Amino acid sequence: MTQSNPPISGGVVIVGGGVAGLEALLALHALAGDRVALTLVSPNDWFVDRPMTVAEPFGLGSAARLSLPEVTAGLGANLVRGSVAAVDAASRQIVFADDQRLAFDTLILAPGARARAPFADAITFGLEGSGEAIRAMLGRLRSRDAQSVSFVAPTMTGWLLPLYELALMTARELKRSNADRIQVRLLTPEHRPLALFGDQPSHGIARLLDRAGVEFVHASFAKAGDGSLTYAALGQPSSDYVVTLPLLAGPQLPGVPTVEPNGFIPVDEYGRVTGLPGVYAAGDAVEFDVKQGGLAAQQADSVAEHVAALYGASVEPAPFRPMLRGMLFTGDEPMYMRAGVPGADPDVRGAWYPLWWPPTKVAGRYLGPYLSEHGDEEGFGAPPIGFIDVDLPLAAITMPG
Repeated sequence: MTQSNPPISGGVVIVGGGVAGLEALLALHALAGDRVALTLVSPNDWFVDRPMTVAEPFGLGSAARLSLPEVTAGLGANLVRGSVAAVDAASRQIVFADDQRLAFDTLILAPGARARAPFADAITFGLEGSGEAIRAMLGRLRSRDAQSVSFVAPTMTGWLLPLYELALMTARELKRSNADRIQVRLLTPEHRPLALFGDQPSHGIARLLDRAGVEFVHASFAKAGDGSLTYAALGQPSSDYVVTLPLLAGPQLPGVPTVEPNGFIPVDEYGRVTGLPGVYAAGDAVEFDVKQGGLAAQQADSVAEHVAALYGASVEPAPFRPMLRGMLFTGDEPMYMRAGVPGADPDVRGAWYPLWWPPTKVAGRYLGPYLSEHGDEEGFGAPPIGFIDVDLPLAAITMPG
């Protein structure tokens, strides 16, 4: 464990330098100001805008990277580098892998989820080396050394949008390279494309897939066995290449309750961890079916508002009410989507123009503008004249399962 500034005892300690952790840090700085001492704990020195990494193998963009020492210094927060091994809630301390301890008055857990590959011999996008593997796959497909690729959703839950992006951008790259007669398939347990977003965006994405030449195989469940991968809907062996997404599980921190079978952290609508006074959690580590950066940021906002109010800030805490927003990379113009609700205006559910501002991949109230201003790419500036940012709730009818 190392610290960038003199040690801080107590105050608000945020574990995790990802989307939820940074959103909570930025929100608390904005809402509570000098009322609270802030400490960010991370094993890494860099925040990476991971949703943007999907475009990197295709040369269509790059992920913003923020220096955590610079971020914390600019906010007057302390940075502690280390891996948290356990939480001792009774003594209000976190325990590091080297057995050192750090005290807290309030703890916000945002360590993310543990990821693993669901299938052998598949490219699991998001795991180490997967970007290079995608580039190598594209090279073999372009040269026709390989003839087929299947993009396989390992489960209904999680966040499947990156798999659609990979399929669409692969098809675009093959068409651009005149590599015809390459079979590109997308296999998913969903009954229609990206069903979470409702009927209209789903129909639009279906048309995108069809125009791109991507075969959509719905209600299909992948099964590994005997060293190969088969599909319940097809009953035939896998393609030359299989690209999938990781399966996620909770962080499994001793001293923190979990929900079985996957070990995520149980929280209430304000992010308070069940049975642990003074401890909150947000992001992929918590028990919620959809794992997505924008939702992680919304969870962090609810936590930050509740914590800021405890420290005397003039803010009315709002409970977590998920508003699903997604930017779909297609290889051409991105498509912007929101989850719909019965009776809502269908014209605002999906569009080729931004439905939120700034139009970043992570639609965080505080992190989005911060990335726009401080990221590697040029900022987006002020929203267009007449721009209206309207939230539509994620309806229970569109949830997985």
